[in-house]
Amino acid sequence: MEGWRSCVIMDLLGACWMIRSLEQPIASISFDSDDNLVAGGWDGQIRKWNLDGDLLWTQVLPDRICDIVFCNDQIIVTSGLHIVNLDSITGEINWQKPLEGSADSLIVENDQIFVTSSVYDIEHNDFLESAIWNFSRSGTQNWVTRIDERPWVLLAHEEKIVAGLGRPISGWAEVLVDGEIVNHQLDTDSPVMCGTLSHDGVIFGHADGTVSSEKGVKNKFAESVENLDSKDGLYVASLEGGGLVAIGESGVQVWDQPGEPISAQSIGFTLSKIKTHWTTRWDEFSGLLEVRDANTGELIAQATAPQSSIISANESRVAVGDVNGKIHVWEKEMFERRLTSKGAEESKSSQQRSALKDKLRALRNR
Repeated sequence: MEGWRSCVIMDLLGACWMIRSLEQPIASISFDSDDNLVAGGWDGQIRKWNLDGDLLWTQVLPDRICDIVFCNDQIIVTSGLHIVNLDSITGEINWQKPLEGSADSLIVENDQIFVTSSVYDIEHNDFLESAIWNFSRSGTQNWVTRIDERPWVLLAHEEKIVAGLGRPISGWAEVLVDGEIVNHQLDTDSPVMCGTLSHDGVIFGHADGTVSSEKGVKNKFAESVENLDSKDGLYVASLEGGGLVAIGESGVQVWDQPGEPISAQSIGFTLSKIKTHWTTRWDEFSGLLEVRDANTGELIAQATAPQSSIISANESRVAVGDVNGKIHVWEKEMFERRLTSKGAEESKSSQQRSALKDKLRALRNR
């Protein structure tokens, strides 16, 4: 992979493996363990394609699809005000339950479904009440716990259900199996905006630019942390003003890249020597999709793109969904072949230019 490092940036769309679509803007994307792709739209359409890209089924749900979770032969999603359980093979609806307010985050742990909901008040421009719900996989509601703070992130870690909280209490909450909430404070009282699992446990991004964990403050940035992603001892934070910052295992900043506001970011598949990082940016008029070496921040591929706010990645594929209803999918082996061949082409061209320059020098020196 050495050849690409001095080459012109690869055309990203030219390396795309497949393009699929919904008839509405893309709201969520996820791969299951077999690389089947499921995508949900802003108006409730949801589709599943197999690993070869063949359409398996289409279903229409009540409203925007926010979260998609796979659990054995079921696909569980949040859709508008509802949580919906689908048959993974046929797409048929097994059951759906209304919540109070919008259905937000969703996880499944030990065959129990945990989902958050929130009620937004337009007059007060704030969330008035939130709730955490628990259902069995068969659709039985076990309990609901109402809280004043909105859980902006819901994660499972070491058999704990962890919620990162907004105003007024902030901090994080452990959700017990009976629905009891145990609140914990962090080293900043700024509201939690996002969170992810890292090599060091759960880390949270805050509105005041802090990145924290149970162990204390990890980093502090000048702008609000809007999204966090982590893999193999590296975490990447996207900031409110468009900054993209990578932090290594020791907590030291590895690289940072400014730019237009970031709409989505994710660490993607790892090539033979490169761990990729994918970013979409939007400046209200045009979009940009970038792929970088996650360890150095060096740009290796890019493309202009429609407004995109969804990236889903696993060890073999990356998918990006846009407002035009298109889903672009990149496959690891094809991407690496294109990248390597591009590097080889540029290396050959560079050698030819160098030989021509040598000939010109020889002529001038005669």
